[in-house]
Amino acid sequence: MPLLEELPKSLEETLLKEVRREELVAAVATDLNLQGSFGEEWLVITPARIRVYDGNGSGVTPRVDLPLSEVKSANAEGLVGGGALQVRADGKVVELLRYTNAHQNKFSRVAKYLNDCVKHAKDAQKGEAGKQPPKLDPDPEEQRRCPACKLLLPEGTKVCPACLSKGKVLKRLLRYLRPHWKRVFWLWASMLCGLGLGLIPPYLTLPLTDIVMVPREPRPAEERLLLLGWLVLCWLGVRLTGDVIGILRGRVAVTLGTLLSHELRAALFQHLQSLSLKFFDKRQTGALMTRVTRDTQSLEAVLVDGVQHFLSNVLLFFGIGIVLFCLNWKLALLIFIPAPLVFFLSQFFWRRMLNLWRRCWHLHSRMSATVNDVLTGVRVVRAFAKEDREIERFSDRSRELYEAERNADQMRYTFFPMVFFLMSTGQLIVWYVGGRSVIGGEFTFGTLMVFISYLGMFYGPLQWMSNIADYLSRSFAAAERVFEVLDSTPDVPDAKDAKPTPRIEGRVEFKNVTFGYEKHKPVLKEVSFKAAPGEMIGLVGKSGAGKSTTINLVCRFYDPQEGQVLIDGVDLRELRQQDLRSQIGIVLQDTFLFSGTILENIAYAKPDATREEIMTAAKAANAHDFVCQKPDGYDTQVGERGQALSAGERQRISIARAILHDPRILILDEATSSVDTETEKQIQEAIARLVQGRTTFAIAHRLSTLRNASRLLVLKEGKIVEDGTHEELVAKKGEFYRLVNIQQEMSKIIAVVG
Repeated sequence: MPLLEELPKSLEETLLKEVRREELVAAVATDLNLQGSFGEEWLVITPARIRVYDGNGSGVTPRVDLPLSEVKSANAEGLVGGGALQVRADGKVVELLRYTNAHQNKFSRVAKYLNDCVKHAKDAQKGEAGKQPPKLDPDPEEQRRCPACKLLLPEGTKVCPACLSKGKVLKRLLRYLRPHWKRVFWLWASMLCGLGLGLIPPYLTLPLTDIVMVPREPRPAEERLLLLGWLVLCWLGVRLTGDVIGILRGRVAVTLGTLLSHELRAALFQHLQSLSLKFFDKRQTGALMTRVTRDTQSLEAVLVDGVQHFLSNVLLFFGIGIVLFCLNWKLALLIFIPAPLVFFLSQFFWRRMLNLWRRCWHLHSRMSATVNDVLTGVRVVRAFAKEDREIERFSDRSRELYEAERNADQMRYTFFPMVFFLMSTGQLIVWYVGGRSVIGGEFTFGTLMVFISYLGMFYGPLQWMSNIADYLSRSFAAAERVFEVLDSTPDVPDAKDAKPTPRIEGRVEFKNVTFGYEKHKPVLKEVSFKAAPGEMIGLVGKSGAGKSTTINLVCRFYDPQEGQVLIDGVDLRELRQQDLRSQIGIVLQDTFLFSGTILENIAYAKPDATREEIMTAAKAANAHDFVCQKPDGYDTQVGERGQALSAGERQRISIARAILHDPRILILDEATSSVDTETEKQIQEAIARLVQGRTTFAIAHRLSTLRNASRLLVLKEGKIVEDGTHEELVAKKGEFYRLVNIQQEMSKIIAVVG
């Protein structure tokens, strides 16, 4: 996919003399010059050359002109407030141009393309290159745009809220009712019975008025009294039957509604568990919690009450309409005089109200996320005395939500009174024309009273259907948010023919692995190494070198963009993730414990473990003694995220959990950081027991803790620069030796200060 911007005319004419437009790989402008001042420069890449033009492109002599074949590597180097595109050619680094952060994305894509060209050339020399030359990666932002309206899609979904068909949303919602068709049938059958019974009492007004109260012909008092009694009994029987059916319908509706809410929550939570880590990287926990709780409850309302009331009101509207036309078609026509105006007003307000409620839900999600952040990090807030700042931040979020909800409700309370007034004008017309007809003797007073009674019932569905704009606006906004999650697909899916793996040996191999969390910004670059079963591999390097990324790939939290990660000679993409991760144990620096007891947290890896097995694992992790000193022993509550325990205690419980899990591959990520010397010794003893017989990957900033590792892999800028034992690397006096010296110097400084 070419990256072509509109070129200055003189530059375009010059270039098109050499190459055809379709042969241009990239022609992009930057907004800084090499001195870091604002100014326009142009980068032009053809299949053979790289050129940079000074100024605004009006000149035709390039400032830089390099054959593409001489480029050995390229890098979009991050600087303060921007970056620089650099290439290595003829053994030296050439800085092509500079740019602000606004252009970071496109020049990272250019650097990735240049590196792909270098790799393609190397593969061609070996006879391994494919026929297709490298191409620029697609613009990730462009891929996230709706093909119809070109608006950015929400992260992680291909559903455009602006183009979403409301009919398709409603149809999709109705699918959730299919498994419960018996309850739905009963609801609708009882609804129809209730509607039919509801039409009877107003009609009883006709004999009550024209025969009993104001008879058109003289009748004996006894006969009128008897008829009055029968009319009252009939009215009572109809109302009693209708109320009983209504009670039963309500009980079934409650059962169905709560069941649907439960199923929606469960389906949404289950789908969240299937999504890859990338989905959660860019989303706030509070926002996802809102979708699982509040949004699913809103959909319950529309699925049960909304659909039921909508159908009942539509049927009631048509049923009463037929009755009114049968009573007096001339009067019935007068009712619809304000209908066109009501319809056009509803259309006018519908889209505006939907947008307003969509914004309300978005702001509510942001506010929930803020509350979650503050409550989760309450210790940090207290430590830095930032209570006032967090109160102000929450107040800002709450105020934004208040203003959005106020605007939505103000529109609602402006629109509906207007609609009700317009509809009531039809009733006034009926009163006037009907009254004149009664006075003129065209029909009886009883007929008019029955007509007015039905007319009151007729306006009820009309009022409800005018309210439906507000009701559906809220519901569709919630549906969009729920379906956004349900439509998200895992970035790391299981293959359809994934192989079951009951037990692995633990032989791990990286083959030319290249990976970046953003495709055009690789964190690991052509990394290759092997780890034998039972071997302990230490990963060393400064922050950002790719240590944690290596571990993430071993666990298959992400898939490499290039190369392979193999276990026992099988590509991870061919294994079932459940089987793989069930044989991997992880002990992290920031140990996470669930709310519950110590025993429950150790047993998390093996829920069916006996108390004796749990205690054995705790003893192996040097946790048994401190657990027994607790007032409730293994039944001690650990608190939120384990905050009732010290860092060292949490770490040892985490190790006990890993020991009980009995993994074939073990991940240790800074397992001894942030603890005192005595606790570190106990943790090291526990780890020494844990690693026996397992393939282990260990990350540690305290390089001395990796002395017992079989081998150390030293990572620098995404590549393995050294590989060997602790002693071999120190004797080599390379990158590892430099890191050891830096750490020793820091230890001396800390000791002096202390």
